[in-house]
Amino acid sequence: MNSILEEIITTGNTRTVEGDLKKVVGQISEEEGKLIQDSINEINAEVSVEVGLAFGTSALYICEALKKTEKTKHYIIDPYQMYDESYGGIGVNNLKKAGYQNIFEFIEKPSHSALALLEMQNVKVDFAFIDGWHTFDHVLTDFFLVDKILRVGGIVILDDTDWPAITKVASFISINRSYKFLGGSSQRSYIKKNHSNSGNSIKKFKDFLNNKKPDNKNVFGAMAFKKTADDIRSWDHYINF
Repeated sequence: MNSILEEIITTGNTRTVEGDLKKVVGQISEEEGKLIQDSINEINAEVSVEVGLAFGTSALYICEALKKTEKTKHYIIDPYQMYDESYGGIGVNNLKKAGYQNIFEFIEKPSHSALALLEMQNVKVDFAFIDGWHTFDHVLTDFFLVDKILRVGGIVILDDTDWPAITKVASFISINRSYKFLGGSSQRSYIKKNHSNSGNSIKKFKDFLNNKKPDNKNVFGAMAFKKTADDIRSWDHYINF
């Protein structure tokens, strides 16, 4: 494991651009990191895209796992990374310190603009991680635009799928689109009470496998979906989700 990532995981801290110690808040769990890397390894992903950077924890997991070839590229989209006082460029700096400066491209734009730009540039990705603005409309838009550049057989992971808005997006994907649910990670302990919940994880897992509608008692903190086909729905397709 890269030393920068290891420091974040073991201490819960990272370094600012100036070298000061800073507590990492909201990073993904080790279990979710494993879900990310297992997904990347399953499909031998070379090119990926990520919405949301923060301190760079998920990006470090992704860059570490990507198959290293001449085509290897990780696109990172985050309009707040540089000027938000919470981050102050720490995520980008961590990736550079980890030695990934030659394989990542940072795009400082809102995700709807950046993803549309990647499509216009005919970029195709094998893997995507969505962890940006957490309202239903933003997450659904991120997924819609990611799908435009995700190759068939590629994998997309939604973070924080135990938040009601994102549970709803996961339900839409499972029921209305050609994606297979692969698995999920458990909730993280810091999630607010109004976003967390309990339930029968086995039942929820089977419900997704059977293409049934999940509810707001979804127990997964993140969910991975594999794209099985391009979008072939009729113009008036709709199934309630």
